[in-house]
Amino acid sequence: MRKWFVWLSLFGWLWVSLVPQPARADAPPREFRAFWVDAFHDGFKTPAQVDKLIDDVQKSHANAVIVQVRRRGDAYFNKALEPRTEDPALQPGFDALAYLIEKAHQARPRIEVHAWLATLPIWNSATPPKSPQHVFNTHGPSAQGRDYWLMNRVDGVNRDGANYILDPGHPDALDYTVEQYLNVVRQYDVDGIHLDLVRYMGPEWGYNPVSVERFQQQTGTTGLPDPQDERWKAWRREQVTFLMRKVYLKAIAIRPDIKVSAAVIAWGAGPSTPEAYRQSAPYTQVMQDWDGWLQKGFIDMAIPMNYDREHVESQKLWYDQWIEWEKDHQYGRQIVIGPGVYLNAISGSLAQIKRAQMPSANGHRAAGVSLYSYAETNKDTIPNDTFYTALSQPNSYGEPVFAERAEIPDMPWKSRPTKGYLMGKVTNAKGQPVDGETVKIKGSGWDWYESKTDGSGFFGLSDLSPGYYLVKVDGAVPKVVQVKAGRVAETDLQMKK
Repeated sequence: MRKWFVWLSLFGWLWVSLVPQPARADAPPREFRAFWVDAFHDGFKTPAQVDKLIDDVQKSHANAVIVQVRRRGDAYFNKALEPRTEDPALQPGFDALAYLIEKAHQARPRIEVHAWLATLPIWNSATPPKSPQHVFNTHGPSAQGRDYWLMNRVDGVNRDGANYILDPGHPDALDYTVEQYLNVVRQYDVDGIHLDLVRYMGPEWGYNPVSVERFQQQTGTTGLPDPQDERWKAWRREQVTFLMRKVYLKAIAIRPDIKVSAAVIAWGAGPSTPEAYRQSAPYTQVMQDWDGWLQKGFIDMAIPMNYDREHVESQKLWYDQWIEWEKDHQYGRQIVIGPGVYLNAISGSLAQIKRAQMPSANGHRAAGVSLYSYAETNKDTIPNDTFYTALSQPNSYGEPVFAERAEIPDMPWKSRPTKGYLMGKVTNAKGQPVDGETVKIKGSGWDWYESKTDGSGFFGLSDLSPGYYLVKVDGAVPKVVQVKAGRVAETDLQMKK
């Protein structure tokens, strides 16, 4: 009898440990709830502002902040590779990111901090930066030859409105940009890094001479490509994906737990089919295939900027179309819906958040919401404190959407990984990077995987089953590398010529 009791007890323990159990009725919901906190307004530039930010997040029952600590090639933190911002509102000597992390992580419940860096724009003034080391001064309008990194328009203009922007098709500009993110991952205990403006400014942009030359070499074409040339669009789309891929793989190689997210475009009408997505604004106008990033596993969390006016019927429809697509197309990663509360009345924003929280017609839910912005919470100049309270407490604008506190949703591919990653570099016999080369990867099964090198010879893949892989490229000695769950394997290949 005792033996049977022991076996039954052991079976019960295994059942509880290994079989997913239903959530407790009293367990808090799991929902990512963030504010975007931009650097063009106050909000984190002094200790007092950070303290108030933490209080406001707690008051609203949010659980994360996405804070812009790189505005335009500058830094709001001390351990930076770029010059300190010239923003006079930043308290002298104050490390805004370090203090914010300390206060947010000490809060109860704990608040996540995601470091938001404007990705490709590097300056937005007619007056050059004061620091001679600023990337605008070293690789901006006055630079020559390969040292010139700016994104040009087809007519040669290199300024989009107020912004000067780096071209992701220039290998040196891409690698410089990647290093800004990796430095934050190395230096600060952030919960995540957040890419913004990781795209082209429009179909007529991307004409840096180095980019055009690379396209010509890879396609065998001559002359400036037409902005609407589908090959040229596909090539530029690929450069943006290469940037996202490199940031992601190199960041998680340093810290597997780091969360990599991006603010992505959701302009105009939303898609209902994959074909419609390939005709949508992010894909065709700014060459940002964020649906593809999710499918390929090159991002943990996409945050579409669903900035639509609730009181304009066409925009309300666009909002609903996009969030339906977003809920149904997460591919095992996460999408957080990003309402533009600054465009709406408080009642309209509460209504949009409520619809973002609801399941799609297919029963899928988004991972949460991120609100733009902390500094401008409504279109009617009603005090921000009113909005923060309306999120969590009964009010005259509508039902509170964050009535209970919520925990951050789990990312099982990080907390309980079953897949791994691979990255490397291909060089020629002289040690120079090989651009546009197809690397073939094969595991124990029949399938071959492929990864194309970027302008610095970098290649990489996500979501590989653990095991040994043969990595080969024509003209180089193949390598065998072991991929482990949750880790990034690395191997380099050198061609014989």
